[in-house]
Amino acid sequence: MSQIITLKGIAWDHPRGYEPLKATSAAFALGHPKIRIDWDIRSLKEFGDTPIEDLIGAYDLITIDHPYMGQAHSNKLLVPLEERLSETALDEYKNQSVGPSFESYFYEGHLYALPIDAAALVAASRSGLISSLNLKFPKTRRELFDFYKKVPSKYSVAWPLCATDLWCTFLTLCAQDGGRDFLKNRRIDERLGSTVWDELKEHLKYLHPESLNWNPIQVLDHMAADDEIIYSPFLFGYTNYSREGYAKNVVHFGNSPTNPASDVSTILGGVGLAVSAKCKQMDSAVAYADYVARAETQEGLYTKNGGQPGNLIAWESAPNNVLCHDFFDETRTTMERAYVRPRHKGWNRFQEQGAELLHSGLLKNSPSHKVIKDLNLLYQSIG
Repeated sequence: MSQIITLKGIAWDHPRGYEPLKATSAAFALGHPKIRIDWDIRSLKEFGDTPIEDLIGAYDLITIDHPYMGQAHSNKLLVPLEERLSETALDEYKNQSVGPSFESYFYEGHLYALPIDAAALVAASRSGLISSLNLKFPKTRRELFDFYKKVPSKYSVAWPLCATDLWCTFLTLCAQDGGRDFLKNRRIDERLGSTVWDELKEHLKYLHPESLNWNPIQVLDHMAADDEIIYSPFLFGYTNYSREGYAKNVVHFGNSPTNPASDVSTILGGVGLAVSAKCKQMDSAVAYADYVARAETQEGLYTKNGGQPGNLIAWESAPNNVLCHDFFDETRTTMERAYVRPRHKGWNRFQEQGAELLHSGLLKNSPSHKVIKDLNLLYQSIG
């Protein structure tokens, strides 16, 4: 009698992160009764910062952020999935990508993860309250300043600006103003970076005072719990909050304000599912990853269990848009024009340290030229 194969996976700590994986694992096991998948959970910060080297020995299946691809490639940490999936499957994933999600997991000709969750910075709102106040949603960053001034004093606008999310917003505004290639030779143009930094400090004058401490989940929790915060222009969207019954109030999502002179929207997020290069049951692990990323799984089981799918078929699904108050339709333009972060080796170390540098600079009200100079020196120092 053959033994049960047990695969270990690492998800991230939010129902959007672990519930759909637990559900798909149970469904996968019905068709593969000799395979069992157990999931551990790590924090959202650990998801963005923990080196893959710390995970590949303990886990077969790893949920991962696309900037890790260069590190994975350089150190041979993950299974190149193009070697184990058919051309037909790869073509389907490419054609069913939400924006650049699928391509973001390709590096130097190798596919190191499958997009199971698609996200970018989007706008969140209590749309009913905004309508009752006769306010119009800002479409550009310039309009955003006018919006602030029209919000009655009993209400508030918040941005998640803890270190990790300040980093994502800073890169978003730089990409909107400087184009997708604004980072050149491991350097940010000082004029561009300084202008964006000064603008961020201007926004801060109008925001909820806890913005500098909050991540997206904390902002959304406050928006859903009471009527104080009515709008957030840049945060990673969570379909959970757009569903009836998830929280006290439904939060609606739409496209973030942009620079009308640019075709860039906001920074790409999302989650890929990768297989450790040290996995002893690679065929089983790849089969599960393929199952989770498939259109039929994404459209049905994955979304129904609180997931935010990474497949376009699921995003175009009318029942899914009804379920999530048109989250997918209303944010798709942002997804299609999203900015993909660099993925070279060392980027993640720069990202983690750079985020702390920016956050400290904002807390200290540091001058823009010093912040950008220090950021460039840090980038140059990381190999």
